[in-house]
Amino acid sequence: MKLAFKLFAVTVLISSISFGQNVKEGIQNTKQIIEGKKMLERDMKELQMIQAKVTKLKSVYEEEEEIGANELMRDLISDFKREVLQSGEKAKMARKEIAQSSAEIRSDRREIRGNRDDSKNGRFDRRDDKRDMARDKANMRDDRRDRRDDKRDFEMQIQRADEQATILKSLSGHQFKFSEDQAQVNQDKMDLIDQFIVTLKADIEATKRELSEDNRERREDRRERQDDRNERNEKDKKKRKRW
Repeated sequence: MKLAFKLFAVTVLISSISFGQNVKEGIQNTKQIIEGKKMLERDMKELQMIQAKVTKLKSVYEEEEEIGANELMRDLISDFKREVLQSGEKAKMARKEIAQSSAEIRSDRREIRGNRDDSKNGRFDRRDDKRDMARDKANMRDDRRDRRDDKRDFEMQIQRADEQATILKSLSGHQFKFSEDQAQVNQDKMDLIDQFIVTLKADIEATKRELSEDNRERREDRRERQDDRNERNEKDKKKRKRW
């Protein structure tokens, strides 16, 4: 009887910890979705403003208006510096999501260990134990996939941030001079500006994809919390039946 009670107590404790972890994950996921939506809205507005400036720069560039081109170039470089800083912050957020995904997997492992302990007690319902174990293993598969996605997002964000920083370094301090010997240099800089725009568009697409992943994770978290509630209810019924 003492052994059965100890096993039950350990299982309840693990279940409580896991339930608390899942609630925490749900709060974190909702916060990420809110931040992601704000970030997407901001990035799209900034892209539109930058594109408008680039269109104007190309117009004065074609007219070889040196003063106007250089004023717009300085303005764009200021915008690009802001974007590089924001990319660095996004990389930090992506790294944090990897840590959160790892915490979810550790929580899954605790739940699976708890179910194994449950199944060792012959007085408990083996059919319920098998169902709980299958549920928790499915949850861990989902969380492992989420962590793979988070790692991919982080690596791609770092790549974009590095590319943006490299372009910014090459553009900084450039002065347009419309002479024959400067023509290729000028064109190279204009091409780099276009390439920076490409990275901004890729960043927006990545944010949209991450929001989709976060919404899927939120649905999975809700299901996991419901699974935990079901398991807690099952254990309460077993306890009443046992005692």
